[in-house]
Amino acid sequence: MPMNEAPTTVDQQIRELKEELKTRVFDQGFHWKVLFLGRSINGSTDIVSSMSRSLRNLGHHVLDIDTAKHRITNNPSRATGGHGPIYVDFDKIESIVRNFQPQIIICCAGGLTFTEEHAAKLKALGIVLVGITLSDPDVFPSVAGHAHVFDFHTTNAALALEMYKGQGVNNTIYFPFGIDRGFVTQEVSDAPEFSADVICVGHANNRPDRNTAMTHLAKTLDVKVYGRGWELPESEVVSGDRALQALKMGKVHVNFPLTRAGYINIKCGVFESIGVGAIVATGRFEEMAHFFDYGEEILGYDDEADLERNIRELLNDPARAGRMRVAGFKRLINSHLYEHRWMSLFDEIRTASPDTAAWLSDERAAQIRTTLRKSLPRARKVILSGFYGANNLGDEMILRSISWHLRDADPSVQVYVGSERPIRVEHDHGLQSFQRSDHHGASEVLRTASAVVVGGGGLWHDYTIQKAGGIASLFVGAPMSIAGFGILPLMGNLLDIPFYTVGIGAGPLVDDDARRQVRYLASTARQLNVRDHDSRTILEGLGIEPDAISVSPDTVYAVDISATAEAAPEQLEALRAQGYRLIGLNLRHWRNAEQGAWLERLRKAINDIAASEKIAVVGLPMQLGGVHDEDILAKFGASLLQQIPFVALGGDFGLDDYLSALRVVDGVIAMRLHAALLAHRAGRPTVGLAYDPKVARHFDEVGAAELCLEITDPDADFLSAIRHMLALGGVPLLATQEKVSDLERHAAASLKAICAEIAASPDNANVYRIPSEKPTYLSESASKKNVPPAATATFEPMVGRANKFRNIPERRLNVLFDSPRAIHVSLPTAKPWRGQTVEQHGHIRIKANGPVEIALQVENRYQNPKALGNIAYFIRIGNSVLREDLCGSKDTIHVRYLTAGESRVPFSVAVVVLNNCREAEGWRRFSKVSVRISHVHAVAEQKEALMFASGRSILALDDAARSEGGDHLMAESASPAEGALGPAIV
Repeated sequence: MPMNEAPTTVDQQIRELKEELKTRVFDQGFHWKVLFLGRSINGSTDIVSSMSRSLRNLGHHVLDIDTAKHRITNNPSRATGGHGPIYVDFDKIESIVRNFQPQIIICCAGGLTFTEEHAAKLKALGIVLVGITLSDPDVFPSVAGHAHVFDFHTTNAALALEMYKGQGVNNTIYFPFGIDRGFVTQEVSDAPEFSADVICVGHANNRPDRNTAMTHLAKTLDVKVYGRGWELPESEVVSGDRALQALKMGKVHVNFPLTRAGYINIKCGVFESIGVGAIVATGRFEEMAHFFDYGEEILGYDDEADLERNIRELLNDPARAGRMRVAGFKRLINSHLYEHRWMSLFDEIRTASPDTAAWLSDERAAQIRTTLRKSLPRARKVILSGFYGANNLGDEMILRSISWHLRDADPSVQVYVGSERPIRVEHDHGLQSFQRSDHHGASEVLRTASAVVVGGGGLWHDYTIQKAGGIASLFVGAPMSIAGFGILPLMGNLLDIPFYTVGIGAGPLVDDDARRQVRYLASTARQLNVRDHDSRTILEGLGIEPDAISVSPDTVYAVDISATAEAAPEQLEALRAQGYRLIGLNLRHWRNAEQGAWLERLRKAINDIAASEKIAVVGLPMQLGGVHDEDILAKFGASLLQQIPFVALGGDFGLDDYLSALRVVDGVIAMRLHAALLAHRAGRPTVGLAYDPKVARHFDEVGAAELCLEITDPDADFLSAIRHMLALGGVPLLATQEKVSDLERHAAASLKAICAEIAASPDNANVYRIPSEKPTYLSESASKKNVPPAATATFEPMVGRANKFRNIPERRLNVLFDSPRAIHVSLPTAKPWRGQTVEQHGHIRIKANGPVEIALQVENRYQNPKALGNIAYFIRIGNSVLREDLCGSKDTIHVRYLTAGESRVPFSVAVVVLNNCREAEGWRRFSKVSVRISHVHAVAEQKEALMFASGRSILALDDAARSEGGDHLMAESASPAEGALGPAIV
């Protein structure tokens, strides 16, 4: 904000310096793969976000794992506010580490650390461990005892550095605060309502020094304060763009160096204030003088009177104020960006030896140098958008195939994935991901991308075009159908970012709106690669130039499936040992045909074969989740003759598990395209159930058309086809094997060439910046009148019940640390006894203008195969129930509940002891079950409520009540009964 006179020259100088900074390249000459673990409590303006962005601006390949979204930590002491220890669980990041293969793991603030055991495992892999502490000296007592597990630990405070050395923690390095280049170069509009001579941004709760000083200044100066706890009137909490505007519009920013624990320390706000072109007034102390010159680059003070006098003198001397603004800004951008901080730290780490880092052994120092000797080219972002992260193994294989070939074509490529569930993609593939349907957020990711790739899979069809909104869907942000995958590349076109398709399938396209959308999208692509000739014919029929279209085999042919080391499931090996021939079966729901009719014919065929052969059926789901393949397979298996063993695979079921199962079956009946394709690649005779033309096309291309049946064909001979398959003795026709081999070679070569072209797209030199906030479009008053509020769902106060416990502890069993969006229940005993039950029940309150989807996460801490069958837990939502064995898995279960428009939904969570258990104090902790509401959004009209869970079956309420341990579900009211625990605190 300018001073009183002639501001133009000063503002122009700062603008020119910003423009120069935008084009400056920060590069140390090496680029590493960095796994960055942290939590941005204050969003994209948070210091943790700033540090992550600066790593990207240095060209490193960064995978940012937000610990607020990924449940990868254990917090035994419930530490908060930067205190520790909060342990990152190796088992929960093992998949990320395996797929991303980082050279460095950075635990950024928040008390994050590793146990000795888990740190040793990571170091054994050659990974360098770096811990960043940002709240010293205040958090020193809780961090000092755990900092030694890192190869290098940093502190933000010079005083704390001496404290660590005094405790014998010698691996600690001074890493002062800064700000990232993207923060400095960002632009926000002026907001005159924030204009003030003097401002302070920060909280004043229990900070009398702050309130006293700012109240004193306000008597004679134009003062505004922002945050909680201020005594001055009209103070407000600001965040996001409004926080940036408030910073921009203040002339002098007062910074208080005193911490809550009473230490004098440099605050990150100093760098933020100077970064927006303002002047900082802060107390005089030695450490600050090493960063900025008092009187020349910043304003110093000794007490309130000195502060007022110095500010008044500066405001009355615009020329001096202008020189100070420019001098401070230059010092910041030339010396105190986080890019500078990282370069300094990494130089120290890269050259570490026992001479310079005495805490490292010769062996460890050599291992670190070896790890960091490998340097990748400077990272370039390529966005890959598709139906990823939705528990569809076929789509996950497409993602694996394309992303691998992109990186193989050019090691500089870092693939960012536009997906259905970013957390799933990051965990399973080690690829940075974002919500594809969040178009505003996606536009921010796009700004630094070199190319956008859509594919593969059958994304251009008209099955859901009208449900998405027809022709308007492309312009109203529809998350599904053609528009759902088309909006992202169209935004990229506006930013001059080239758009490609890879392995995409087109058709059926009968609907006119769908045809128009595909024609429009296809005409904007730099290159169109489709997975079959029928797709090419459809696109050419829409008027797309033939030279713009290439045809390649499905990208799943190019996935490397040779390295799978998973053993076949024990159940299948046991059946083979008993002499059963195993038939793999993949089914999906398909409402476009008379599902009951063709399923009955398939059931009869399998039952007829069982009359003459000893067979077992193995359910092979491709789309995981309770209402998808697992559901129809379970129902179909239950309908088979009792003499036919049926094993349904599912749950935590991945590609490697699928391939392992394929290798022991004698043949496969496959409905989904990629189930058939994988079966053929695994060398298994396969019968196809063609529900879509793409399935028949696949069997034709591998020379097995006679084994593909149209499910709508009443004359299709299921029995003969299955007998033919079994007669092949577990080996497909030679012609099929040869064609599959040819397709594998062709797919790999084609994908290599396509990805090389994509990787050659021009670099995007845009700086990683703070993402802009979502626009409101309407004024606050208008939005209250005309715009419906966002859908919300919260737990109402619960009522607790306990059964067969003599003494109920006073402590509530549902400790709601993020109330009212979480419920926690655990057994209050060290000796679980049959029939004991602890339950919380009540309702979920929904505020919305129609049906919504509620996404929940269910977690329990315990997994012990030896204890299976002893304790179960029940999650009831509406008239549906998830029933799980407490000891079966400690993986997070993702639950989705689709309402039919109701405002309250019955809810309960219960832990039930089915059998007496061995006495152990750990039961109080390990029996804990947590249910969290993660997000809510509106959906299309629903005729009835639906519930499904990742890899789990859902029971109807009556069925669950009749199951073992389900008696409590028969309770009809939420009023406390005898032995009740009382209402929960929410």
